[in-house]
Amino acid sequence: MLTSINAWIIFNGFLILLIFFDFVLFSRKEKEIGLKSAGVLTVFWTIIAGIVGVFIFLLGNSQLGIEYVTSYVAERALSIDNLFVFLVIFNYFAIPNTLKQRALLFGIIGALVARAIFIALGVALISTFSWFLIVLGLFLIYTAYKLAFKHDTEVDPSRNVIAKFFSKVIVVTKKFDGHKLFTRLPSGALAATPFLLVVIVLGSTDVVFAIDSIPTVFGITDNAFIVWSSNAMAVLGMRPLYFLIAGLVDIFHFLQYGLAAILGFIGVKMVVEQLFHGGYIISEQADIFLVLAIIIGVLTISILASIFFPAGNQNTGKN
Repeated sequence: MLTSINAWIIFNGFLILLIFFDFVLFSRKEKEIGLKSAGVLTVFWTIIAGIVGVFIFLLGNSQLGIEYVTSYVAERALSIDNLFVFLVIFNYFAIPNTLKQRALLFGIIGALVARAIFIALGVALISTFSWFLIVLGLFLIYTAYKLAFKHDTEVDPSRNVIAKFFSKVIVVTKKFDGHKLFTRLPSGALAATPFLLVVIVLGSTDVVFAIDSIPTVFGITDNAFIVWSSNAMAVLGMRPLYFLIAGLVDIFHFLQYGLAAILGFIGVKMVVEQLFHGGYIISEQADIFLVLAIIIGVLTISILASIFFPAGNQNTGKN
């Protein structure tokens, strides 16, 4: 069963194997990822996530299976916002295209560690203080408001506290030395490379996004295994997805409103359910189907609206 320690050991062992497989086969060489390769890898990681879902259906039950799918879809949708921020970080550091996939892999490993810590803390707090779900719900509602109505919250890599501190305690070179984190100066002294700063900024930035995304999944399920497995699978698929949508950053301009609607809906759902002492207006399984339908529906409307009502089309008449 999924509540046993064996399920955790098997899944985490499988996760480590996937990361090793990714590191050795996909990220070992410094090369630029093309659109075709990114598409193939995106499909590959989606299939892997689907296989995990099948095992959850078989070893658990249909309710847990639907919760996993819904949580995975929500996390995958929220990760798109992360990827747009990663684009800003890469542009700021002027990282070569051949190094981006290795930087993202290191960032993903850091993201998994951060999310594991947040999930463990969340489970502990929720199991001890049931009212903490109301706090998380209110936080999601506030986050939805900021995402929808405040547009002055762009990430500025130059203001990253961790990177600034690190730059003060060790010498950082001006040029990249491949994917090396450290290099030797002509004097023989050890110095950090800009690649290390990129990895630090990617990892610390994802901590901020985890604060938003983890409560979202807790609004869908209270099963710790489902929360962790759906998060891990969504994070593993972020790297090829970045290369797939990097050139589409200006197209999906309505997506942030769709993500805000999803966060707001789940936040309200968490608060209402706690006020009703965990009750459901409809059955538990129907409830999770409704959440999945709303998430997919909102994302579809946001994407279609962005395509049919492109931004800045008033300037297209210029010669």
